[in-house]
Amino acid sequence: STLMRSSAASDVYKRQAVNSVYKEVKKMFQTAVPPYVATVNDDYHYEVWAIKKQAGESQVSEELLGYVAKHEDSVTVGFNNKLGEKIRKEAFSSLLLAKMNIHGRIRIHRMTHQLHIDLQNAIDNLMRYYTEMNWI
Repeated sequence: STLMRSSAASDVYKRQAVNSVYKEVKKMFQTAVPPYVATVNDDYHYEVWAIKKQAGESQVSEELLGYVAKHEDSVTVGFNNKLGEKIRKEAFSSLLLAKMNIHGRIRIHRMTHQLHIDLQNAIDNLMRYYTEMNWI
């Protein structure tokens, strides 16, 4: 039936849209160079951590920079949720803050131009923040 066909086509379209959002956000996180480390890297999940090694200490601290995870119908972008209100306001646009849940996660069904810009800025801001905190 035509209905079945259009539903299947819309599923394929949705999957392609989700794939493209996933790849787009993954590429943003891939701009993070060492000492940022991708701890998970596959077709469904990409995660980046900031690594801090104290001088003369064997202890290494790790702090989540962010991750992107692909689902059936959407993509989740997550950030460190222990940043505190002040840093969050500096790092994230009001659009991102409005979309973000209390766990620092944003669910994306479709990428918009503004969302793309804001996510890229957030990742850049967080990298700058970790650098200033002498994480690097």
